Amino acid sequence: MPASSHSLLPALQVTGIDHILFGTDAAAAPEPLIADAVSELTSTLTGPDLQAVERDNALRLFPRLA
Repeated sequence: MPASSHSLLPALQVTGIDHILFGTDAAAAPEPLIADAVSELTSTLTGPDLQAVERDNALRLFPRLA
């Protein structure tokens, strides 16, 4: 899912921030595309919501990585 507000905000209408993770397929996606996605994400979310999507939600799924 792209990280733009056009896709992220509708997703938040049907689920909570605790169900959204940011991830990339770095092997298939060129670096500029990943940089654009990160930029979109950080302009859409801030503070605790951004930290949840970038890190905290994944740590709940994979606690051994904490």
